[in-house]
Amino acid sequence: MPPRGEAGRDRLSALPDDLLHRILRPLDARQVARDLSLLSRRWRRVWASSPFVTFSQSSARSERFGNNLLLLRDPVDLHALSIDSLDRGNFFFQHRWLRHALSRGLRVLELTLRSSSPFQVPDCLFACATLEEISLSSKITEVLAPNSEVSLPRLKKLHLENVCIVPSAMEKLNSGWPALEDLNLSRCLLDLGSFKVSSETVKSLSITDCTYAGYLAPYASDLVAALCNAQRLELFRFDLILQDVMQKSAATEGLSFSNLESLYVGEWLVTDFYNALAFFTQCAPNLAALALDQWKLYQRFNWSLPSHMSGEKKPITDGKVRLLSTLPKNIEKLWIRLSKGDDVEEFRQMRSLLKEKTKPREMEVVWF
Repeated sequence: MPPRGEAGRDRLSALPDDLLHRILRPLDARQVARDLSLLSRRWRRVWASSPFVTFSQSSARSERFGNNLLLLRDPVDLHALSIDSLDRGNFFFQHRWLRHALSRGLRVLELTLRSSSPFQVPDCLFACATLEEISLSSKITEVLAPNSEVSLPRLKKLHLENVCIVPSAMEKLNSGWPALEDLNLSRCLLDLGSFKVSSETVKSLSITDCTYAGYLAPYASDLVAALCNAQRLELFRFDLILQDVMQKSAATEGLSFSNLESLYVGEWLVTDFYNALAFFTQCAPNLAALALDQWKLYQRFNWSLPSHMSGEKKPITDGKVRLLSTLPKNIEKLWIRLSKGDDVEEFRQMRSLLKEKTKPREMEVVWF
């Protein structure tokens, strides 16, 4: 039992400001500024000194509230800004909020765009010396086309969802993020002829469910270099690109994924061990974690694989599945998620062979 008098003590209010700010970070700015101010005198100014501001859909629609919040804050840097934008009519003042935040030492920016109209990200976003993380998700395809030079010297993490990077902007962006470590492209429109990720600092590269335009360059050197430099790769709907890369002998000559430690493949069939997947495994001697997932593949096709995929010839001889001998050995973790709708016996053989070939320290199989 706590000592008498301890039960009524407000221990939360006794926490230091920096810890309170982190606890309140996910909450909507209106809730933090209005509702929590009613708790006690201690809470009345917590919002004003917080370096984190989150505008949910409701507060992001109020120009007056957002203006007052940003103007009445204490004179401290704004480290993180999150805007969940729903209506086109709010873009004008949301752009103003964004410009204000970028002038206050902003480090982390999260933009969720739910309107059916383009937001048109202002050029000031591409010339910020303090930004370290950008996350941009859009309902419709948002076009990134900076008119001026890109200068994001501290940017380490860039996550884009449903974004089109126009060819003329790719070179500007590629040279403007020299410290980039984590690049995540989901459902983006990429022009293969201009796509470049030449930053040698990129450690984590995720390309999932993207749409590709144009043709892969004859040597595909920039794309191959990006894949080779990464320590962590996450790929989904990328197999056709890999097959194209493999067919270009000049691009794959002497190829090595010696930096690769973790590989996630979001679409795979048994036949993949003779195609794109083998392309990685035979050139990745330091691979420590391998994840083979069918969930995204089935989800993408509404839980029913197209006939051209489900009817592919299986690499089976004498009724048994055969695997390539060039699989990574002694990996630390093998994680597999697959559908019960497939040939269960076939995948049991696959699981057994994978375990025998890779000799993982830890193995997990998940069925759906």
